Amino acid sequence: MRKQIRDFLGVALAACVCLGVLPSAWAANSGEVELSREAKAAIQLAQQYSAAQQRADGCFGSSHSASPGIVAAGVLGWMVSGSLPGEGPYGKQVAKGVDYILSNQQPSGYFCKAGQGTMYEQGLACICLAEVWGHTQDKRIYDKLKKGIDLIIRCQNEKGGWRYQPKIADDDLSVTVFQILALRAAKDAGIAVPKETIDRALKYVESCRTQKDSSGLSGFSYGPGGSPNFAMTSAGLMSLMLCGKYKASGLKDGLDYLVRAREKKEDSKHGVYGHYYAAQAMYQAGGQGDRFNAYWMKWFPDISKGIISNQTKTGQNRGMLSSEHGIWGHAMCILTLGIPYRYLPIYQR
Repeated sequence: MRKQIRDFLGVALAACVCLGVLPSAWAANSGEVELSREAKAAIQLAQQYSAAQQRADGCFGSSHSASPGIVAAGVLGWMVSGSLPGEGPYGKQVAKGVDYILSNQQPSGYFCKAGQGTMYEQGLACICLAEVWGHTQDKRIYDKLKKGIDLIIRCQNEKGGWRYQPKIADDDLSVTVFQILALRAAKDAGIAVPKETIDRALKYVESCRTQKDSSGLSGFSYGPGGSPNFAMTSAGLMSLMLCGKYKASGLKDGLDYLVRAREKKEDSKHGVYGHYYAAQAMYQAGGQGDRFNAYWMKWFPDISKGIISNQTKTGQNRGMLSSEHGIWGHAMCILTLGIPYRYLPIYQR
């Protein structure tokens, strides 16, 4: 069963009062806290840009943007504010995108175009289809989603991780996190996912946690035994919390690590995907009471300001610092900015 949308508005307001300020990215309206007009306008303009880039077949043009996973990111960018296949301002675009994703699944369950793609895209395609299936109960989506999830389950290695290609091989945290998100979304949508698969994946995430540094903080690395960085710490924290591990050891250490990395501008090295992970981690942590909600209430307005200020007049999102990753980076900015809408169950607390 789908999770019910959780109402965090009262806690958010309380945190604002404690901090003595209502962040500029938010506006009070009838006792609720909402995205500011500027943030809503930026999302709407970005969605219009995405729609203008979509081709008749549902993809976005370039060879990279023809990947079913990249198309899935674009579709999620419309769904973040409530559009569904045939419903909402971008119902037509969502429907075309979903049809494109479905039409490009291989017999193995792999979502790829002309043999191109990675398990990143597999995860994205499955996340998108799980969200659509949860709302529409479209049988053709269920069948292909289940096939895609079965492929992910088959490709998990002994340590619990995944790598770039759809086969049992080595592993890294970056690819693994997208598979965890896909499995979590599918499970929420009613697809059977073995508990053992999730448990092994979370154990792998924990194996990427680093030792505390001289400041007493720990983060997450690209693989077991590596050095911590902003993006992987964001990804590790997010994946654990999305699977219900809110009391995992080191939550505050990880959040403080992200804050320190941003203060030192180390976050700029990891691009839009790092900020996407970080915003989700801060949001998930914010559901654990005022102590952690303060992180989210400070983090989100700052990140939002950066995204909005780097948006072009045409609506294209260019990431926090510069143009990157085409429609993929553009869509990740929409998803980051649109977190407070809370329409997508995979991103709810």
